[in-house]
Amino acid sequence: MSEPSSNRPDADYGAGYLQRRLDSDFPLARHMGVRAETADDRSVVLCAPLAPNANYKGSAFGGSLFSLAVLAGWAWATRYLAVRQVDADVVIQESTIRYLAPARGELRAVLEAPAAAQKFRNMLERAGRGRIRLHIGVFDGKTLATQFDGLYVALIRSRRTPCPED
Repeated sequence: MSEPSSNRPDADYGAGYLQRRLDSDFPLARHMGVRAETADDRSVVLCAPLAPNANYKGSAFGGSLFSLAVLAGWAWATRYLAVRQVDADVVIQESTIRYLAPARGELRAVLEAPAAAQKFRNMLERAGRGRIRLHIGVFDGKTLATQFDGLYVALIRSRRTPCPED
């Protein structure tokens, strides 16, 4: 029998948590209509409607596909660390993207938890910073429209050296 959700350590870090973070931290996400569909230790799924993300051809704008994928990686890493009470900032360092098919419906960015998650956490706790490569697929229905590969960096907030005062 599974534990009631209110007793699980990650119960407060589901889709609602990510939606609040996306809405408060990324004004672009609100304009795009980004919605956190699912968020747990296995995966993160972000969705966005086509209308605010369409180009002049009626398909998804490449920049919107890219932004949704970047946000999915940020969401996974931010949630992963928050559940484990690691106070860190997460940013994208580098990425590659392949546009495979036009998307003409609701966009869904899907990220499955990477095998290197524990290594990422260990590096972060040991050195105060860590890096992890994340793979995100952006789908239109069952069609894979975009493959995204991003290297994300996290930096623990409490280990930062303050800037010297003038």
